[in-house]
Amino acid sequence: MRRTILLVEDETNIRHLMRRWLEHLGYEVYDAPDGKRGWELVQEHMPELVMTDIAMPEMDGVELCRLIKLTDKTSGIPVLVFTSYSETESQLAGAEAGADAYLSKETDLRVLQARIEALLKARLRQSEATRREVASVRRQTLSQSVTTLAHYINNSVMAIHATAGVIDPTKPDQAEKLQRVCQAEARKILVVLRALKRMAEEEDLKTTVYVGHETMFDLEAELARLSAAMAKPGGDTSGTGESSR
Repeated sequence: MRRTILLVEDETNIRHLMRRWLEHLGYEVYDAPDGKRGWELVQEHMPELVMTDIAMPEMDGVELCRLIKLTDKTSGIPVLVFTSYSETESQLAGAEAGADAYLSKETDLRVLQARIEALLKARLRQSEATRREVASVRRQTLSQSVTTLAHYINNSVMAIHATAGVIDPTKPDQAEKLQRVCQAEARKILVVLRALKRMAEEEDLKTTVYVGHETMFDLEAELARLSAAMAKPGGDTSGTGESSR
């Protein structure tokens, strides 16, 4: 798959020549004549790199860069600002815009190519690091969910096993007692599952250390809330605010 670049330049001849050069290098290129159209294309195509001029109509490169960097969805896109201004002015403009790099339009194309490749490689490394971090968090969440579920299921199974070991199933009143225990523990497990689902959707999950230094979710408050809801006629048993039917 070809890497994607958005080129934002108001001078038509320069934009067309630059686009042809980038396509010759093997990039897929989108182009815009001003920052306003450039911002629309950023949101539409999510390019891997944005190259923009500073002085343009409608919206200049400074404002475009600010929008990119201040928007969560696009903040990771590297921005290379190029201009025909003096070197000092270029650096000041790039710094103000929050650009990742800035070059003069008169820069040797070999230098520009090297800078583009460096920015794309850095973006790839950052993306891989982010994916590894997300995967690590998911593994940790899964581990804590399994530990939490195992803890509560173990308690319910032990309660059922202990009750079954001391009753006489041939006596109706004792058989009913075992039935009540089984039903109660099944409801507890159901509440735990719903509480875990609800907590897994939250950003800040409180945890506690379990036996053997294992970490599980601290969902006692959520269990109490759901248990109270289930105890009410027509109460919320879904964990989503909907009443049971």
